[in-house]
Amino acid sequence: MRAVVCLALLLVTSCAPVRLKPLCPPLVHYSLQEQQQAARELRAHPDMQELPVMMRDYGNVRAECRALS
Repeated sequence: MRAVVCLALLLVTSCAPVRLKPLCPPLVHYSLQEQQQAARELRAHPDMQELPVMMRDYGNVRAECRALS
C-alpha cells in the first residue's frame, strides 16, 4: 500500500510545471554607437586605471549571463 501511495505522489508531482527563476537580471542592450562612444571615452583618458578593469569584469559578467540564457 505504501508503494502505491508513493507512486501516486510521484506521478502527481511530476505533472506540476517547473518554474525556474533566472539566475541573472535582464541585460541592458547597448547599441553599437553607445559601445563605440564608451570605448572612445576610455581611450581618451589613459590615466584611468580602475575603470577599464571594472568594465572588463562587467563584460565578463554579461557574457556569463548570456551563456545562461
